[in-house]
Amino acid sequence: MNNRGKNVGLLLTGMALGALLCGGAAAAGITAVPTWQPIFVDGRQVEMEAYNINGHNYVKLRDAGKQVGFNVYWQDGVQVDTDAPYTGAAPAREEPATSASDISSMRQEILDRTNQLRRSRGLSALGTDPMLTQAAQVRAEEMAATGAYSHTRPDGSDRSTVSDCPYTAENIHRIADRRLETLGKSLAEVAMEDWENSPSHLKNLLNSELSNLGVGLARGVNAAGEDCWYCVQMSTYEGYRVTWVDGPVG
Repeated sequence: MNNRGKNVGLLLTGMALGALLCGGAAAAGITAVPTWQPIFVDGRQVEMEAYNINGHNYVKLRDAGKQVGFNVYWQDGVQVDTDAPYTGAAPAREEPATSASDISSMRQEILDRTNQLRRSRGLSALGTDPMLTQAAQVRAEEMAATGAYSHTRPDGSDRSTVSDCPYTAENIHRIADRRLETLGKSLAEVAMEDWENSPSHLKNLLNSELSNLGVGLARGVNAAGEDCWYCVQMSTYEGYRVTWVDGPVG
C-alpha cells in the first residue's frame, strides 16, 4: 500500500488482507469470525480487529486509516483521503464568502420586490435610509449570533430599542441554504414569497403609512443546525426617522 509516496507495509501473516468499514457480520450465508493473526505496519505490530471470511482476513478500513495514516469518512459514500491524517470526519466544507456587493445586491432585490408588490396594489414605493438599514442589520446580526429568532431582542428587550425611533414595523425571516438550493430561487425571491403568504407580514408590506425601508441580512444557523440566512425588513412610519442605532445584544 502506498501513502503520500511513503511505502507502508500492511501485512496480515499467512493470509490475504481485505478492507471493510464495518466489523464482524453474517449475511447471505457468509460468516465473519474474529481472528487473531498478527498485523504489522512498517515492521511494527499493531492492534487491529480482524475477521476471517471465506479464508481471508479483513480489517476495518477506518482502523487501517488510523494505523497507516490516511483519512476515512462518510460523505455521500465512503471517502478515502490519502493526503490527510485520520480523523474519521469529513473535512469542513468551505463556503464561498459573501461579499459586501453581494449583500448589497440582495438588499436591493428585496427592496425592489417590495416596491413592485406595493405598486401593483396602488401604493407608493418605499425609500431607503442608511440609518434604518443599519438598524435592520443589527437585528439580523444579533439573531444570527444567538439564534434568538424573535421580534424580541436576545436580551429580552423590545425590538424597538435597536434605534431611537419606536415608530417602525418589522418583518423577519430565517431561510436555510438547503431550502434555497431545493427551490432553485434567490434569497430575496423566497423571503418575499413567504412574507406575502403570511397575513401579518403582508400587512407590513402593504402598509400605506410607511415611508422608508431598511434591509438586514446575516449568516447563521437555524434550530436544526443548518446554515441559513436571517433576514430583516424594518420600515419607518411617515414623518419619523432613525438617528441613532444600538449595537447587537447577546
